[in-house]
Amino acid sequence: MRLSNNSFPYPVLSSANSFDIDSEFKFGDSFSVNVDQVQIGQSDFELVVTYFLKNDDLQMMVNDGRAKVVAHVESTLTSYRNAIEFPENSDTVSFAVDASMIAKNIELTVLVVSNVMIEEYSNSGFNSELFGDNYAVKNIMRGDILAFEPTIDIELQTVDSGPVGVQTFIKVAKSKNKSMMVNLDGEAIKIEIPTETYRVYAQMQNAKEVKMANFSLLVPALMLAVDDIKDEGSTNGDYLWSIELQKYIYDGLKYDDSKLKNTSSLVVAQQLLDNPIIAAFEDLIEVDE
Repeated sequence: MRLSNNSFPYPVLSSANSFDIDSEFKFGDSFSVNVDQVQIGQSDFELVVTYFLKNDDLQMMVNDGRAKVVAHVESTLTSYRNAIEFPENSDTVSFAVDASMIAKNIELTVLVVSNVMIEEYSNSGFNSELFGDNYAVKNIMRGDILAFEPTIDIELQTVDSGPVGVQTFIKVAKSKNKSMMVNLDGEAIKIEIPTETYRVYAQMQNAKEVKMANFSLLVPALMLAVDDIKDEGSTNGDYLWSIELQKYIYDGLKYDDSKLKNTSSLVVAQQLLDNPIIAAFEDLIEVDE
């Protein structure tokens, strides 16, 4: 949802109004937004959105319920979309975003929309030099936009807890299955785990627990991926994960075809992760102590 003032046949307040001499609203009236993000798990984020409304008439409409403020969030590369209403008598709303459901970037548009039908909408902030005195817009419908902040592009600042390198083309996702599954049919290696398991995994913040969880998930997934690379009949060779993984194996670990064929995929998988088993279990002992 990308909006501009040209999107509307009637005056709509936005952040651009504050300093634009030819604004549809009086100088100083504006609607703007501030966004903060906090990572609360491996892939869960909390966005804290605060709006700043400088227009007495619209503020009164929000206060008495004739208008409401809504945050619209979407990922244009996925089907993820959500609309969150600001609580009554609050200029701030916070909500969680699951980064596994989006393609890292999301678009945020905050709107003030009419909550009722208005036969004649007037605003003391309308620029009388453009519209004259006593200007009114007829038939504002419920849901029509009265103010907006131009769309903000937000890049979720993911902190990868897995090994640098191979982690970039391995994704962990929730699944309705009761068992862990590995899907190699795509650009990334997709590890699918049961929904309840994923919820626990996504909320992990203790580095030692994360290291053990990643060891449990990544090693079997990489074993299957290495097996696939060894398979001369595989049709996955053009996928990004296969191309990149072969670079790590042949260039980074200095394998050739013969050596790879005669080495256990379990061993290769651990080497790709810099042999994590010792560190993972040492950390586990420290946790128990």
